[in-house]
Amino acid sequence: MWAWLLNPGMLLAGGAAASIPIIIHLLNKRRYRIVQWAAMDFLLEADKKNRRRVRIENLILLALRCLAMFLLGMMLARPLMPSSVQLVFGQKALIERVVVIDDSLSQWVLRDGQPALDDLKTGFKDWLAELARSEVSDDWLTVYVTSRPEQPILSYEPVTANTLVLLQEAIDRLSPTDFAADYRRSFQNVLEYVQGQRAGVTRMLYVFSDLRQRDWLTPGDADQAPNRLLQLMGEHIGQGFVIDTGSPLDGNISVSDLRALDPVVANRVIRFSADISNHGSQTLRDVRVSMQIDDQPPIYEIIPSLAANTKETVVFRTLFRPSRWQTPGERSLDPERETAWRNYRLRVEIDRAALGDDQLVADQLSQDNARVLALRVADGIPVLLVDGDPSANLQRSETFFLRYLDVFGTGLRTFVIPANELETISLSSYEVIFVCNVDSLSRDRTQVLERWVADGGALILMPGNQVRASLFNETFYQGGQGLSPLELVAIAGDPTRSSWVTFEATPQPHAALETIMATDANGLGRTDIFSWWTSQMDVDRLGRDTQVILRLTDVDRSPAMVERRLGRGKVIAFSIPGDDDWSIWPTTPTFVPIMLDLIDDALGRRGMDRQGILGEPMIETVDLTRYDRRVTLRDPREERIEAIARPLDGDHAESGSELQQAVFPDVTRAGIYEFMLSRLDGETETRLWAVNLPADESRLLRLSPAHREPEFWGDRFELLNSVRDAVKSASGQSREFWPQVIIVLLAVLGLEQFLGWWFGRRR
Repeated sequence: MWAWLLNPGMLLAGGAAASIPIIIHLLNKRRYRIVQWAAMDFLLEADKKNRRRVRIENLILLALRCLAMFLLGMMLARPLMPSSVQLVFGQKALIERVVVIDDSLSQWVLRDGQPALDDLKTGFKDWLAELARSEVSDDWLTVYVTSRPEQPILSYEPVTANTLVLLQEAIDRLSPTDFAADYRRSFQNVLEYVQGQRAGVTRMLYVFSDLRQRDWLTPGDADQAPNRLLQLMGEHIGQGFVIDTGSPLDGNISVSDLRALDPVVANRVIRFSADISNHGSQTLRDVRVSMQIDDQPPIYEIIPSLAANTKETVVFRTLFRPSRWQTPGERSLDPERETAWRNYRLRVEIDRAALGDDQLVADQLSQDNARVLALRVADGIPVLLVDGDPSANLQRSETFFLRYLDVFGTGLRTFVIPANELETISLSSYEVIFVCNVDSLSRDRTQVLERWVADGGALILMPGNQVRASLFNETFYQGGQGLSPLELVAIAGDPTRSSWVTFEATPQPHAALETIMATDANGLGRTDIFSWWTSQMDVDRLGRDTQVILRLTDVDRSPAMVERRLGRGKVIAFSIPGDDDWSIWPTTPTFVPIMLDLIDDALGRRGMDRQGILGEPMIETVDLTRYDRRVTLRDPREERIEAIARPLDGDHAESGSELQQAVFPDVTRAGIYEFMLSRLDGETETRLWAVNLPADESRLLRLSPAHREPEFWGDRFELLNSVRDAVKSASGQSREFWPQVIIVLLAVLGLEQFLGWWFGRRR
């Protein structure tokens, strides 16, 4: 019976109120006192004739007054008539139950000893069993989930004994996804659905939510806030419910970020940084974190104290050894042939086993305790050195000092060619190109170099004393539209080396100066420059795509090092050469750290960790000179998807770029993915890609009591504390009939008044 009432407590109150007229009657009887009066004997004789009739009349009035109080309580209880009862009376009122289920990552949090979504499914299936009592039903079901709100998983399905098994199986297949709950997008789709009316159908809306602040209090347009969209839906439904499916515990710790701090190559120590966040109110002690690469033994770091609502950063260091090592003179000019690539899976994880029992309650969601990286580690970063002034005396070579960068521990692999070979060599395998003392290239080759930079390459120009300014400007500056941000004017300096200038850093040091500024900030002022080019630059581009990194201490404060961004890559132009006019190296040790940091910065995140966030498209760059356009993606469940590589986005997309992109927009699980590329020689190459969870889904803080007030949801919605309450509030109902109760109540009150007047008049 209680399943037919929205407010069963009010019916009990009405039943209790029905006793009020009886109590009043009994209290009034106690006021009578027997008084002996001789004249009353005649009246008593007359009353004996009417007593039976008066008693019946009084009982009728008392019964009507008790019934009125009971009907008042029933009206407040908001009764709903079961479909079966309506059919007996020849009425037919269809009701569609539109359900929105939060199946986000936070539904793994335990509620009553089991994941919240499992508890929800159990109650939901019991509800369906209550509704499906016969083979004919006036209840219809539409179910949306927040992970796929574009299409319902059940669309206007009848709830009958015949369909019950299929409906319950569809609910059973639900499991928490790795996505965050996007209520805004979900409610926008449901609102569009409920705005489309069905003739003769009343809709009731049920939102099953764990009431996380992260989901409901989203920033942005207030009119598109989830609770505002819910209020708008209330205008198109008969009744709505928000059902709390979450746990009251909201403590949680997570690995919120993981990244490589250095280009990931062999032959150098690589730093990996992991952020460990405490989203709860309890301070944790001695939190142990592990890093594991493939099946190697894990490395551990311990955070002594992790305060509430803070994060701590843990840095791991490791060294990837090359598969083989060759000196620069032993290598061919094809980095692809000389460089071996290997895939690694890196995982950083919070060690829950090391947490005490009193601390485990502060980690309600274990699924976010780990983060992964996919690493594609080369034997070294291929760097091409173009020498425009080669010499039999190696020390007089324009690239002499740059070759010293190719030592164990730097991760660089240098390949040296004379300037004329730059016209014919393939550039696609090189990450960085130094053009030293070169002033001219053919127009076609200049365009190839521009495309290579736009596709992500790093070009470093170092003009020397063999450069002719007019040819350099025509080839590289091109009136400010070319590769170089500097227009050369003339050589300055002292050939006798009796005077010199030094470097002057800009107020905000560039990343290329990171090491030298941290270890020897005064070293730039001790660097002796004996020869340099005076130059001009387009000042209108400063701050947009051009930045001065270093200046000289000459009278004009000439730019010494200028960066220009082009597409996905960048160009670094020096006004000084790469030979010993730069510095008396190694006496003044600034050359090596600046060049190493310059290369790291020029690479950006290219060649580093390969990762993305769930919900973002996955993109793999394909070199069409080496691979087929068709790319296959294998997900963590071994399922395969194919895509065709297409031109890159941007201004250079139609410029004949050899690099194109295969895009996979529909990624549904976190984990390690595998790209499989078919090489033109018939071999298959595998590249890994890591997909991690959104960091903000780890915040389990629930809505405050103020946000649970009726004003937050709208007057058509009621907040219920559990799935069982939702079952009680809806099972067996088809339509409210409290308006009919009001009519009966008014009729009873009217009848009581009329009979009271009529009986009194007769008396």
